[in-house]
Amino acid sequence: MGESHINIEREIIEQFIAGNEMAFELIFHRTKGKLKGFLTKVLPVDEDAESILQEIYVKLWLNKKSIKSSGNFETYLFTIARNMVVDIMRKRFNKQKYLEELYYQLKENDPNSLDTLINVEYSELERKIFEMIEMLPEKRKVIFKLNKIEGLTYKEISEKLNITENTVDTQMRQALSFIRARMKQLLSILFFSTL
Repeated sequence: MGESHINIEREIIEQFIAGNEMAFELIFHRTKGKLKGFLTKVLPVDEDAESILQEIYVKLWLNKKSIKSSGNFETYLFTIARNMVVDIMRKRFNKQKYLEELYYQLKENDPNSLDTLINVEYSELERKIFEMIEMLPEKRKVIFKLNKIEGLTYKEISEKLNITENTVDTQMRQALSFIRARMKQLLSILFFSTL
């Protein structure tokens, strides 16, 4: 009985690899509970496990041709999930690190802004910073995000985008200058509004 169950599983996986949507649906329904439980356990509480779960299955569908039907399918699925969690945590760490760097740079440049920063909700400040990032010209925004959020070095960015490291450096300087100037404006507005 166990043997035929394994054959059915392998058959479903083979059909899925061939692009059968019914087989994909079957796999989804059989694995989603366990996978969501894993995500809920390991992700920070403010992360949406449901949307990440959907991303995992999208990735699974897009990479179906690279799956080996003889391998352990559940291990493959959980490897995708684990890699996505690691990626999310790495991005969060880089984002947090960048926000802290910006905070300390602003504090050094204008010690009076510290009181204002304390009065501003951290999430509001974070939202404003990411609004500013979205205002950057497209190429500069891509470079900035690759460095400050994805954590790529200037060399890695230059290789990825097929541009010189000098171009990356120039774009980053201009992006940081723009964001710092906007932050100073924001902080002075907030400072006067709290008086």
